[in-house]
Formats: sequence, C-alpha cells, structure tokens
Amino acid sequence: MEKEIALIWMSGGNSYFDEKTIGRLLRFADKNFSRTVIFSPTGPAEHNFRALGYNEKDARRKAKLNSNLLKNRAKRQLKNIRNQDKFFFADWRNEIANNPEYKRKYDEIKKLYNNNAKFREDARNTTKRSIDGKNPEKNIDEAVLYLLEELSFVLSCHLIYGAEKTAYLYHKNWEIYEKIIAGEYDGKMRENFRLVLTGITKNVTKK
Repeated sequence: MEKEIALIWMSGGNSYFDEKTIGRLLRFADKNFSRTVIFSPTGPAEHNFRALGYNEKDARRKAKLNSNLLKNRAKRQLKNIRNQDKFFFADWRNEIANNPEYKRKYDEIKKLYNNNAKFREDARNTTKRSIDGKNPEKNIDEAVLYLLEELSFVLSCHLIYGAEKTAYLYHKNWEIYEKIIAGEYDGKMRENFRLVLTGITKNVTKK
C-alpha cells in the first residue's frame, strides 16, 4: 500500500488552472510524490451550473466541456514529464460516484452539514464566495453540493486508491477543509490528511 497519495483537484471555471500553472503543479507533484491523482470533476460541477440557472442537459454539457478542457491541458503538460506513470486521471461516473468508500464519506459529510450549524454556515459562505458575481439568482442549496461532494472525495481518496494518506495540493489555504481534518466541527481528528501549499501562483515573473 502506498504511504501517501497526492491529489490535484482542477476546478472548471477557476482561472487559476491555466495550462502553465497546471504544468507547474504536475512538476511539483512529480518531484514530491510517488503517485498523484488528477481530477477535474463533472458530476460535482453540474451543481454549480444548475445553481446558475442552466437546465439539466446544459449543466451536464458545460461540466463535461470544462472537465475535458482541463484534462487536455494536463495531458499536454504530462508529455513534458518523464515519470508519467506516476499520474492518473480519476473518473467521476465510472470510478467515484458509486464507490462504497466515497458514498460512506458523503453520508458522513452530509450528516455533518445537516446537523452542525457552524459547518453548514462555513460551507454556505465558502460556496457563496466561489460563485459570487456569476449570477444574482444563484441557488446556494444546489451549489453547496459541489463542495460537499468535493470534501467527500478528498476524505475517501486514499481509501479508493489504496494509500494510507491523502495530500491535497493547492496554492492557498482551504479553511473549511483544514477545520474538518483538525476536528473543529465534530471533534474527530483526521490524521490521514494534509493540505500541501505548493506556493505556485499564476503569472510569476522571474527576475
């Protein structure tokens, strides 16, 4: 069993994930980890598009297009990495959505959302910040499901792929995730997880 698996979650519509930045993230993972999951979600992303007023068909189409765009960027950048076999792409519908480990974590996170007022408040505020300015008619009840599904996958990632721990790679702090793994909402310390700050920002000018 792998000791630790790294996770790069690429969010469609997030301008941070341009091709150059994705390439730098992949090189960071190649240098620091022996195995890395690359994921650009379809199913979770559909919630955001529904919240922004898209019908079911268009929400699914937009989520798939955004996911494919990011995956293609990553695939092009992987061609520049020698150890390509250290990376693999996760598939939402065929690999994650019906996985028993994922479903157990989703039930846990959804229960926390329903029963813990502080977690619910933080989840909704995090969601509001992510979609503010995109549509004044946003539906937070729908959009927050993206976050709940994201957290559930992160917490089940090592179990799905046979590792002891998960390292979530990102360029800045993710407060709600850090609070969950620290047990601030339910008193449960989750020691199999960490947030790895890559220090990789966009459009860095070398001096």
